[in-house]
Amino acid sequence: MTDHELIANLHRRMDSQDRLLLEIDRKITSHMAESDSIKPALEELVALWKGSKILIPIMAGAAAMIWAVIAWAKDHLK
Repeated sequence: MTDHELIANLHRRMDSQDRLLLEIDRKITSHMAESDSIKPALEELVALWKGSKILIPIMAGAAAMIWAVIAWAKDHLK
């Protein structure tokens, strides 16, 4: 291969890399724009999920208490 062919090959490869980098830049830019619009909803979803970790045991305890009252009432209020 001559020097001219090597340089032409390098230029083709650098042009290909430039196209790939431009495509990556466009994807990152669109991702950042989408994340700005999704962020509030995602934060609300995370807050609900964290709240449910506390709420589920409370609801389970309340259900168990109601079940115990019903069972006691059936046994003692005949």
